[in-house]
Amino acid sequence: MPKNIYLNSTEELIKHINGDLPNESLIILDSALEQFQLHSNFNASHVYLEVSEETKNLETIEKIWEIMFLSNLNRSDEVVIIGGGVMLDLCSFAASTYKRGVAFTLVPSTLLAMVDASHGGKNGFNNVHGKNQIGTFNLPKSVVVCFELLNTLKDNDYKDGLIELVKHGLIGSKEIFHTLVSTENFKIDTKTIKKGIQIKEDIVKEDYLETGKRKYLNFGHTIGHLIEQDSKFNLSHGEAVAIGMIYELELSKKHFGLPQEVIDLYISYLEKLDFKKSYEFENSIDYLLEILKDDKKSKSDSVDIVLLSDISQPNLISISFDELIEVIQN
Repeated sequence: MPKNIYLNSTEELIKHINGDLPNESLIILDSALEQFQLHSNFNASHVYLEVSEETKNLETIEKIWEIMFLSNLNRSDEVVIIGGGVMLDLCSFAASTYKRGVAFTLVPSTLLAMVDASHGGKNGFNNVHGKNQIGTFNLPKSVVVCFELLNTLKDNDYKDGLIELVKHGLIGSKEIFHTLVSTENFKIDTKTIKKGIQIKEDIVKEDYLETGKRKYLNFGHTIGHLIEQDSKFNLSHGEAVAIGMIYELELSKKHFGLPQEVIDLYISYLEKLDFKKSYEFENSIDYLLEILKDDKKSKSDSVDIVLLSDISQPNLISISFDELIEVIQN
């Protein structure tokens, strides 16, 4: 596994990057960070890139490859990628495939990317068949978590990350779950963030290629991704997965007797965050079934889904498309 480097300030971040990079390297930054002028102190060449879930596609990958070619990168160089989850997914795929692979370091700039996208080696992009249908497993050289970058986030973007963190709690840590649901101010301490990262890393160490236990990290995402795509990404990833987890908690109660208290605590937490608790699907059942069939966890007429017996007691089972469609209709 790559090493995690925890820094408190952007000053430390700049010093680390300037001291760690080979001479001919490239720093790619999310355009959302341009106003903070991080680039003004970097020694290596840099470029800003505007990305979104709607542009998480092959066309953007080709733009990134072109940037790398124009920068004359070779395989002994390195790319530093600074941004949110979409940025990290796209650029790490491009780095992994450029000239058959160039080293890269990830610097997540959002809470969501800090606790999820920057860890585990997954990368890729969307196509007409769904989210992240094309991608690789390839670990970065390192992940640099700079906590001061959280100050650049709007409240809603910060809350998106909390959804992934509370998911980590539900599948792996009563302490994290109860810390989050009991806090009055939604902002959390760095200690809790580090613990959330460790939950994911411990799982990935056991099952890097997602043949078993790593699928636990998909809790809430089977229905969450359906919601996300049905909304044409008008709902953020965090908002969609937040609702997806409600559906999957209810399924957990049905299949494994999950205590209602856990569901109530989670719903109360969403109310604190001022997040939606329901979603009305706009597209036809046939459309939703096509999305389900393209899900990487799907079989011919069922999909693998993660359900809980209790907090930190996940189970992986297959449920039929019919049952899943019935759940979201009701």
